Amino acid sequence: MLLDRNTAGRIIGLSYSERSLYKETRGVSLPKLKPEELESRRQEIVDAARTCFLRSGFHRTTTDEICREAAITPGGLYHYFGGKDEIISAVIQQSAKDVAERLHTMLETAGDMRSAFGEVAAFFIETMHDPNIDNVTRLDIEIWAEALKNEKMYQISQEGWASRRRTMEMMVSRGAEEGLYSMKDVDAKGLSSLLIAMLVGMRLGKVLWQDDFDLNGAIAAMFLVHSGRLTMEMPNLNGIIEPVKPQPAKRASAQRAAARAS
Repeated sequence: MLLDRNTAGRIIGLSYSERSLYKETRGVSLPKLKPEELESRRQEIVDAARTCFLRSGFHRTTTDEICREAAITPGGLYHYFGGKDEIISAVIQQSAKDVAERLHTMLETAGDMRSAFGEVAAFFIETMHDPNIDNVTRLDIEIWAEALKNEKMYQISQEGWASRRRTMEMMVSRGAEEGLYSMKDVDAKGLSSLLIAMLVGMRLGKVLWQDDFDLNGAIAAMFLVHSGRLTMEMPNLNGIIEPVKPQPAKRASAQRAAARAS
C-alpha cells in the first residue's frame, strides 16, 4: 500500500516542518536531511531540554514538556534520542563542551598565561553571579545523585568534569612553565583538582546555605590564597602532607558500587 506524504509523516510522528525536509519516493516519505540539518535539529532539542531541566529539574521534566519546548512531536523526538536518559546525557556533554571551548578560546587568544588566568578569573566570577547559576547547581545535584545509581550516567558526568579539570591542569602547567608559581615542580593535577572542588563547593554553598554563605568573600579569599597574598605559617608542613596519597581507583569504584546497592 502506498502512503501519501502527510500520512507517512503522521505514522512516524514527524512535525510539518520536519516532514518538509523529507522527499517522496513511490508515494512514501524518505529522509533527505543533510548531516548539518540533523545536527542543528538535535542541538535545538538539547537546548530545549536544558531549559526544561533548569526550570523543573531532571526528574520532574517529562518528554512531553521537552517536545513542547522544542516544538517537536514525540515521534520526532525519538528520531534523535532513545529516551530521557539519552537527552540528559547529551545536555551534560554539551554543557562540558561549552565550558571547555570557552576556556580554550581564552588560552588561545591571551598573550600569556598571566593574561589567561585573568580572563579565566573574570569568567569564574561572571559564572558565579549568573542569575541562573542556582538552577544549574540544583540540576547538577540531581545528576550526581542519579549517577551514583546509574553507571552510564556516572561515566558521562565524570568525563564532563574531568574535561574541565584537564583544561585547568593545562593552564597550571603552562603557568608554572612561565614562572607564575613560586615552586617549579607544581602538582598541576592536584592544584587543578583543588580549583575545581572550590568551584563546585562555592556553588553548593550558595544554594544550600544561601544568606549565611558569603559568596563574594569566599571568591576574594580564594584568589588571595591562590595568588600567595594570604598565607599562614604551618610548622612541619612536609610531615602533614606526607601521608596524603591519591585514592586508588579500585576503592573509588567499590564505593560507587556500594552506593548503587544501598
